[in-house]
Amino acid sequence: MASRVIEACKSRKRKRRVWGFKSFGPGLNGGFRENMKVFLSEFMEVEKYGACGLPVWSCLVGNESDFKGVFKFFVVEEMMAQHSSLPFCNHCKFIGWGHHFVSKRRYHIIIPSYDCLNKPLKGDFLADRNHLLHGLVHCNGYGHLLSINTADDDDLNSLHGNDIMDFWDRLCTTLQIRKVSLNDYSRKKALDLRLLHGVAYGTTWFGKWGYKFGHGSFGVTEEKYDRALQFFSTLRLNKIISDFKNTVRGRKIEQLVKCYREVSEAPLVTISDLLQFVLSFVSKTPIERKAALALSTRAYHSDGKKIAKPVSLSTFVSLANIDCRWPAKRIEYTVYVIVNLLNENRANVDGRSSMTRQEVRAGARSCIGDTGLIDYVLKSISCVAVDDQIVSRCVNPLTKMYEFNIHDKVKEEDISAKESSAFASSLARVDSRWPKQKLEHAAKVIVNILRVNSTMVTGGGAMSRQELRDRARQCIGDTGLIDFVLKSVNSYSMIGNQIISRVKNPSTRLIEFTITDEYVVDSATVIAHQPGLNVYGDVLFLYRNVLLGYPEWDPVSIATRVILDSKQFVKEWVRDAEEFDHFMTLTCRVLPSFDEMETELTRKLCPGEVVMVPSELTVGELKLVAQCALRDTYCLMKDFVVTQIGGLKGIEEGLMLSCALDHGAEVWVRGIGLDLETRLRYEGGPDDGKVDCVCGTKRDDGERMVACDGCHVWQHTRCRGIDDEESSPALFLCYKCVVG
Repeated sequence: MASRVIEACKSRKRKRRVWGFKSFGPGLNGGFRENMKVFLSEFMEVEKYGACGLPVWSCLVGNESDFKGVFKFFVVEEMMAQHSSLPFCNHCKFIGWGHHFVSKRRYHIIIPSYDCLNKPLKGDFLADRNHLLHGLVHCNGYGHLLSINTADDDDLNSLHGNDIMDFWDRLCTTLQIRKVSLNDYSRKKALDLRLLHGVAYGTTWFGKWGYKFGHGSFGVTEEKYDRALQFFSTLRLNKIISDFKNTVRGRKIEQLVKCYREVSEAPLVTISDLLQFVLSFVSKTPIERKAALALSTRAYHSDGKKIAKPVSLSTFVSLANIDCRWPAKRIEYTVYVIVNLLNENRANVDGRSSMTRQEVRAGARSCIGDTGLIDYVLKSISCVAVDDQIVSRCVNPLTKMYEFNIHDKVKEEDISAKESSAFASSLARVDSRWPKQKLEHAAKVIVNILRVNSTMVTGGGAMSRQELRDRARQCIGDTGLIDFVLKSVNSYSMIGNQIISRVKNPSTRLIEFTITDEYVVDSATVIAHQPGLNVYGDVLFLYRNVLLGYPEWDPVSIATRVILDSKQFVKEWVRDAEEFDHFMTLTCRVLPSFDEMETELTRKLCPGEVVMVPSELTVGELKLVAQCALRDTYCLMKDFVVTQIGGLKGIEEGLMLSCALDHGAEVWVRGIGLDLETRLRYEGGPDDGKVDCVCGTKRDDGERMVACDGCHVWQHTRCRGIDDEESSPALFLCYKCVVG
């Protein structure tokens, strides 16, 4: 993202206070409802305009070190009424709070996108997912973090994810918000951070601020999630190397592991250890990385000189012949003898392409009698291209001995053609009616469209499936061919030296395609690329080839899927019981009558409303406080009258609360006047039908579902083999109805 300087707000009639962005958090001592009212009246100012008919407050914040650059953050109050177009909350429904009563007010806390900073909120701003920060909080203190959009790591003039999350966390603590949920769709280019950080640190990126597992999709429970994280914390690197031995990516994995083990002062035993250490390199400058690697990159250096790329044989002979007593032909002959030895060794010893210096020297003596010549050539070899092969010298980090390696030299364009052909071949093997040539042409057309779009559109250039399909039709007349290729692209598919990603946009629920450059993993690149300098490339390689590289039935793949299916996380704020000496924090929970629970309020009981009252308050006065709080919070209780405080029946109403209750106690509230005729009953909305999927899910988790036309039970489309881009079948029957 291009660097943006946060400009000062220009339209102010009077000087307003500017709060420090990194220290903003005024001290408020009440419950959430009272704190929010005080916050709006004393720390925010009402905007003269209304956004979509809703009242708007704003506050100026800025960097403490430079108050010349400030911006606004907004609070928008949304009132719930019978005529509200969206009175229910799907976020509550999916996280498991669908049994909460509908709150009278919602507060939207917004820091707009850079393009809209210091501009009035307009348009459908509540549905905009480009805000730097958008949080929604119900007036009962339960909320949802809807979006966090961060700047690039190298954009020093913009707000970063840690800064925005710190601000949000301080604000939640100040206002005494009770719980906040979020859907973790955070990504960095082609990486899902909930998987990357889960494997590396045992928690999501949001775990740094105390967010924990809330609810999993597709039947994932907290126990399964914890087991998956524990599995990766014990997955040893030596086992991974063994699993991929004798493959190109296996040799690359081994090379990465050896390099970072040399750099690390602590032992790197598991994949979690490795990813933690690699990610720590992100905070280092390129100069610091080179300095750290200088002590451990002997496998990539010779005589103190870095190997940037292999030199040709003719260049090597010319340089070696400058200051030696042997003619050029004898030097060239010696090189070919060494090449033949390495090739014979690779062919005869299980594909091993390396030999120690002593092994090469001993083998060459059978063809060359002059050991001085052999020693001179072996000492001079650093990285030499001989015909279509590359010979290199390195130090084995384990044995500390010089070794010579040989690799086949493959051109990048050949690799690209090979990968495109491999992708087309894989499609042709799944009963495709199109020949390989047509499939390969369609794949290249899609790559070109995405590449052009990514260079013209900021933010990665994601394209919806329909948009990509329409663009491809301009070059390919067969729409069936286009649909087949798009359907065949997995979450991460390699076409040439490009990664094509297919993901679901969490806000639009549409399938989108993106393209990312991938450094080509061929024999030449293995030598030329130095691990540690391209940290993102190293992480991406491990992510694709280890975390996503195992077969579907393997335990590694199963654990990966469990973590990816765990998107919903929750943080709870608990007030310190000793925080206020002369006040008591109580939770007043409504207990409906037996008939109401049997016929009307059939879901589990709604959590109680938090009130903070003086310890000298009497039991009788608590009834009025609880009644006012419940009336002010829930639509269902606008005329509610408290008749009894549960557990305190028979106690004199003049008795002080400190003599009857402990600080932090939960009290039951009974009364009359619940509005059972209103449609604004539960945040989860009316009951939409039974959920009973083969994965174990028993309620709506926000994933795409289809209802059985026989028994009307809902099941996940993914669990029934229906792809996200496919439309639901006209007639769908579950297993029970098919058998029955």
